[in-house]
Amino acid sequence: MSHVHPETPPQALLRSVQAFSRTLRESSLEVARQIGCTKGALAIVRILQRRGTLQVSDIAHALRVDISVASRQVSQLVDDGLVERAVDDEDRRVRTIRLSPAGRSLAVEIADALDRRAHEVFAGWTADELRDATATLDRLTTTLARLAPEPAHDVLQPA
Repeated sequence: MSHVHPETPPQALLRSVQAFSRTLRESSLEVARQIGCTKGALAIVRILQRRGTLQVSDIAHALRVDISVASRQVSQLVDDGLVERAVDDEDRRVRTIRLSPAGRSLAVEIADALDRRAHEVFAGWTADELRDATATLDRLTTTLARLAPEPAHDVLQPA
């Protein structure tokens, strides 16, 4: 005889967060398709737009992926002319990544598309509801991040 255990409130919250995460990924993929780029390109361009020039390891950390994954994605963006690699002025051994003029143009296009999407999605929400939801998501992120393992990093960091 099977015993079905009722879902506890923390389990229900985690299930809802997982469903939200899937829906958010699908929404990001749709925005990427609309502007003609990959989801990975969208994410990296947004990170570089917000944070400026970074090392690949910083991008990997922000994406919570292995350095080799971030390096491959960055290499594709270099090939596509969206980012540029540069030698760090302070440490010539360090390679940094920054948006190219085409990447900055794409960043503006991404920001506009995300702004349109946000206005569309949250049209029926009040400013207070948006602030409350933001505070709750920030708290959830902080709580879950404390328990999340750091992604494994390669010993050799590709440039």
